[in-house]
Amino acid sequence: MISLSISRDDLATLLEHAASTLPNESVALLFGHIQDDIVIVEKVSLVHNTAASPIRFEVDPVAEYNLLMEAEKCGQHLIGIFHSHPAPPRPSTTDITNMRLNPVIWLIAGRPAGEWRFGCFVLGDDGFVTEVQLTVIS
Repeated sequence: MISLSISRDDLATLLEHAASTLPNESVALLFGHIQDDIVIVEKVSLVHNTAASPIRFEVDPVAEYNLLMEAEKCGQHLIGIFHSHPAPPRPSTTDITNMRLNPVIWLIAGRPAGEWRFGCFVLGDDGFVTEVQLTVIS
């Protein structure tokens, strides 16, 4: 089973970013590598949600391209996309459509009851969304 491995510090950075962009969705690109069935986050790149919306996000394509080129120079790859939801951390219909365009792990934070929770998902070859184990390392 595939899993996403991320440091406690990186997770805290993502939550701070999500809290700072409320009520809008936040977004970040996750870079790293895959070892066996473990997707390892080595770098978190916080990006501006150009949609400035509480129900969707967009990333400036030039900023995304620059981050992809920078990561490539370091031997890293885009391995995940993080964003926040005002609702539970499950992929929306729009997320699922975008997962087809960006076949990486999607890490979603939501706080439906005031406390942040995470969900981690991937779109399988069969077209179904599968939850991925999230492993937090010190």
